[in-house]
Amino acid sequence: MNDLEYYRKELSEFSRRSFQRRLVGGTGGNLSVRIPDTDTVLVTPTAISLGDVKPEENILLNLEGEIIDSPMGLKASKEAGFHLAVYQTRPDTGAIAHVHPPYATAYSNKSMPLPLATVSARVNLKNVPCIDCFLPGSEELRNCVIEGVKNNPGINSLLMKEHGILTMGLTIKHAYYLADLLEDTAKIAYIESTIPKIA
Repeated sequence: MNDLEYYRKELSEFSRRSFQRRLVGGTGGNLSVRIPDTDTVLVTPTAISLGDVKPEENILLNLEGEIIDSPMGLKASKEAGFHLAVYQTRPDTGAIAHVHPPYATAYSNKSMPLPLATVSARVNLKNVPCIDCFLPGSEELRNCVIEGVKNNPGINSLLMKEHGILTMGLTIKHAYYLADLLEDTAKIAYIESTIPKIA
């Protein structure tokens, strides 16, 4: 198996896990992975559920957004623009997960950083700022993501108001784990907020 085939399969595996974990629903969300030591990125296709994405349906792009390889003739996610911009801004990023988990998305609507309700969250997430809402696929959203990354050095996650979350990992497994932890943290923070304080 060559490297590209391996990363196609890995991207589909973690796309499927994201859907099964209910980090995303319908045909929403998108994942990507940078092919190591290259300026190319595999991105999930548009209009296909992450639960159904087959390895050969993932699209290989260069960092300028040009299609290098799409065996099934599909188009990349309309959010590919901000994925590519993050890879250019943060060369240490090896993979990105953009999903719509319900608890974290609800917190994004508060336009505030995610409450880090556990020690694990504070150690692994450190700080999860929130960026403004813009239309999916828009240049405004791409620019807002980049500003969020630039203005918060060292972060690995963002809340995206009314839209979901974005995590930046060293690998696609790492990006998925961060997204999973972020949603779990949001759920714990919500539950904590409903428990009355004991005098």
